[in-house]
Amino acid sequence: MTEERDHLLCGWRVRSAFPLPELPVWRGPDDTPVDVTIRPGAVPPRLPDAIIPDGLVNIGADGAALVHIPGLVRILLRDGRDITVEILRDEGEATGWRAFLLGVGLALLCDQRGVFPLHAATLRVGNRTVALAGDSGEGKSTLAFALTRRGHRLLSDDLTVLRDDGPGGTTVLPAFPRLKLWRDTLDWANLPVEGIPHVRPDLEKYDLSLAAGFTADMVRLDAILVLSKGADGEPPALTPLRQAEAVVEIMRHTSRRRTRLLASHKPILFKRSAEIARSVPTFLLSYCRRFDALGATTALIEGTFGQTPSCRPGQSPS
Repeated sequence: MTEERDHLLCGWRVRSAFPLPELPVWRGPDDTPVDVTIRPGAVPPRLPDAIIPDGLVNIGADGAALVHIPGLVRILLRDGRDITVEILRDEGEATGWRAFLLGVGLALLCDQRGVFPLHAATLRVGNRTVALAGDSGEGKSTLAFALTRRGHRLLSDDLTVLRDDGPGGTTVLPAFPRLKLWRDTLDWANLPVEGIPHVRPDLEKYDLSLAAGFTADMVRLDAILVLSKGADGEPPALTPLRQAEAVVEIMRHTSRRRTRLLASHKPILFKRSAEIARSVPTFLLSYCRRFDALGATTALIEGTFGQTPSCRPGQSPS
């Protein structure tokens, strides 16, 4: 641990007593108020007033959230502003606990701050912003990586923070320019793993920085692509979803969905998902996961969204 330093995350000024190399350094005005503070401290293994025990996550009666990864870290989040971290294992320079802080911790922070955490990687494709939504293992990061290699700019990986209450429709709050990639993806790209930190010491998964050209400016979301596994040899295909179908998919791909539903958030989640579905065209993207098929998939995304205007939900881009 070092002295406190300010970082930028989703437009928020984050003051942390822990090194957070994943996040850009805060370069905004010095008189900007601090939005989120991260400090060390003792954290209980369970909230005494927990109303939602969800495996590794507790939600308290007052809205506090506790993430407990046994033997690694406990993270307590209160009021969308205060985060207390107790590291349970000395990992030296390992980054394992930070993956939970910037993963499930960030999703819970979004809940507390009133923004929408979508389980998606998001990029600027040409002059459009496209979210790739999918369950774990659906290939979001690999497809996002393939698009960055075509020159498109990464805004977030795995979790996309959305504001759905502005006059301009649904907007993306860029998180940080890093991708978590398995070893086989780096081998496909002929990138040596030496010098790239592990996401966790026990995984052949790596934390690749893509900081060049990153900007934290909020941008409108132009499309959501829900990833679906296609058959080998079949060309990729985009199918527009009706608004009702889109609502279901957006709800299904809300980060920490089970915790949110158990926390009596289902009516609120439905309402906010419907607002997003009304303002953002949503598509099913069926594609083959093989590395040699990624070119066809990136070409389809580029050709459909790269330079085309936004379309209405339920309609194909023109």
